[in-house]
Amino acid sequence: MKTFAILTTLLLWGISQPQQTTLGQQPPTSSDSVSLANPFYAKLSAGSRAIVDGKPFRIALTDLADRVEIPVILDRRVDPSSIVNVGSIGPTVFAGIQRVAQAQDCVVMPIAGVIIVGRPAWIDATSEAILSVASASESAESSRIDVQWSEATTPTEALRLIARASGKAEPADELPHDLWAAADWKSIAPNVAKTLVVSQFDSPAAAANSPPSEKRFALRYRLDANRTPVIAAIRSIDRQSNVRRAGQEIRAMETEVTATAAAHRAGIEAFLISQSAKQAANVDLDNANLTLKLQYTPASQVFTKLAGAAGRACQIEASAEAACGKLITMSMEQASLRQLVAEVALQAGVHVRWSDAVLVVSAP
Repeated sequence: MKTFAILTTLLLWGISQPQQTTLGQQPPTSSDSVSLANPFYAKLSAGSRAIVDGKPFRIALTDLADRVEIPVILDRRVDPSSIVNVGSIGPTVFAGIQRVAQAQDCVVMPIAGVIIVGRPAWIDATSEAILSVASASESAESSRIDVQWSEATTPTEALRLIARASGKAEPADELPHDLWAAADWKSIAPNVAKTLVVSQFDSPAAAANSPPSEKRFALRYRLDANRTPVIAAIRSIDRQSNVRRAGQEIRAMETEVTATAAAHRAGIEAFLISQSAKQAANVDLDNANLTLKLQYTPASQVFTKLAGAAGRACQIEASAEAACGKLITMSMEQASLRQLVAEVALQAGVHVRWSDAVLVVSAP
């Protein structure tokens, strides 16, 4: 099995989770809104180009999210061992995670400081449950905790660890037996952590057959120039959503949107995609922040993936096709895209030329 791994050095922001609110709750501050002022969404918008082909689904997701220290929670009814083969991904952390998830027919929801990945119906039901419990006002439950567990921990043990970390009595009920991957959740609300555990055991048949929920929640967005596509995405899912601009209770430059969990998922996705578009327009070929390790991989595949990471097409001329069948083995750290391509070209014995839209590979 061939494994590619190209990971950018990312700007790590201080850990902070947004606290979403339900309808009628006191609106949050701008640092808790869907905006780049919120470190959670800033992390997800950080530039990142990667190739994670050959890795199992869960590991690929975790590798991407770990770069910005955000936990990933995967729907337990999705196969975590499916091998990823999506080519170059990016240009942001969120865009990379979303692309990997889409290849497994999954969707992504960044919420309450974590990323949940899974079947659409499960994601929306779990998001609704999280938004409901996250609305609890100042109480002992709102005190954030750190909780960890090791590989092969059972769901019941995980629930008890959450209770201990929050100073609560351990639950007597037993969840269905399962063995879970290791987890390390930082600064998470106890009620959100508990919800993430128990939501894994909702009836899949019930979730699939239930009509979309009409329960709505108020979240705040700082949209600036992105307002139109974000609001359009929300209203495409929830035509009854309510949008209001700055007022006595709303911070300037922010928009409060009351909509279903599914509609907020669409809105948050549209917001983060807009950040991806900005990153894609600004790829520096000479930024030496990449690591590439590969073995016995055809040069043609490597050129194609590196060109994709640069937001360009790859054109291999007929004169270079035979040479690009050469198997490449290399390990480089703190290298730029230009340097990586040059090394592959050297090993394959070909000439490369960059343009604004294409990487051209030809005979020397």
